[in-house]
Amino acid sequence: MRRDSTPTVSVFIPVFRESDLLESLLNRILADPYEGRKEVFVIIDEPTSGSLSLVKKFEGRVHFILNGERRGKVNVLNEAVNEAAGSILIFLDSDVEIDDCLGSFLSKIVREMEEADIVEVKKNVIRDSLLARAINYDYLGFNFVNWLFSKTLGRCLGFNGAAFAIKREVFFSLGGFRNVILEDMDLGTRSFMRGFKFKYIGDVSVHTRVPSSWREWFRQRKRWGVGAALWLKDYLRDLIKIVRKYPKLLLPSLLLIFPSLPLLFINLFIPDEIYIKIIYILLLVISTRASVLLPPIALTSTSISVIRNLLLTMSSLGSYSFIFYMMAQKLDFAFNPIDFVFFYLVYSPLWLLIMVASIMRGYLKPGWADLDWKV
Repeated sequence: MRRDSTPTVSVFIPVFRESDLLESLLNRILADPYEGRKEVFVIIDEPTSGSLSLVKKFEGRVHFILNGERRGKVNVLNEAVNEAAGSILIFLDSDVEIDDCLGSFLSKIVREMEEADIVEVKKNVIRDSLLARAINYDYLGFNFVNWLFSKTLGRCLGFNGAAFAIKREVFFSLGGFRNVILEDMDLGTRSFMRGFKFKYIGDVSVHTRVPSSWREWFRQRKRWGVGAALWLKDYLRDLIKIVRKYPKLLLPSLLLIFPSLPLLFINLFIPDEIYIKIIYILLLVISTRASVLLPPIALTSTSISVIRNLLLTMSSLGSYSFIFYMMAQKLDFAFNPIDFVFFYLVYSPLWLLIMVASIMRGYLKPGWADLDWKV
């Protein structure tokens, strides 16, 4: 690429107080051999002494915007974009690491932007705890869904805002970020309805730090649950139309993002009597070869109910294990069977419960969400 023929790239990194990954992230971007012009904006709300030391270290090479109070990610990013000159805007969270790759990270994104209005970068998880290793499969499901949307529709209902790029004119055409909790999901939905081209790229990626404690994870997911409930209320009519138009894509995608849904639907909507009769007949047939053990079991409805739930859980676990293993192979994600069992049996049901409770509360008690923290 010749420098005078390449677009200017503006990179935006919002920070709340500080991030121990920020210095390495800035070094990686500044050292990137992109041949065009690049500018880096770091916006810090309530900077700490550690953040201020980085400001001095990178002075003259990075545009720092310091806010003495928390102004909110949406507000500071929209204002920073107005000060930038780039035709391509790249947004990165402060808790991500850009994976080592041959060539230029920025150049690869710019090249992909030639055929898209919005590009999402693959996100892996820094797997430094059992919880983080479970969240890895959460990210895998979402990454794969967006890969599907990219390949089939060339549009996307939402994306993970930890690392993505958007053309400047598209960003302003959409009105920038809205002051909502899931600002990245909201921006993706509006881009979908406007028909802007979306592309998921997996040959460049970032690793993002996720909550390592259950308390921190619960606070995060509670916020996300509130955001999802408000997002659903804002776009419900549009989403119904989209599901009707693309049911073969939307419904399977939902099952990949929330793997616990099939068991929930089965337990809620299929009568126990059907399973009890099927299992009872099977036990009677099997008892012809194990007459000492099985007839007593076959006579108790409690045992049959336990066996029914065990069979459903194991069959669903086996199916999802195979599906997620194939997805991991496709997108080059880590897959460990033991970690996946924990994800499927513990993590996924908890996340689904938080989401369902948030949506129900949002509809039963309008105005319940307190958005002060987001400004």
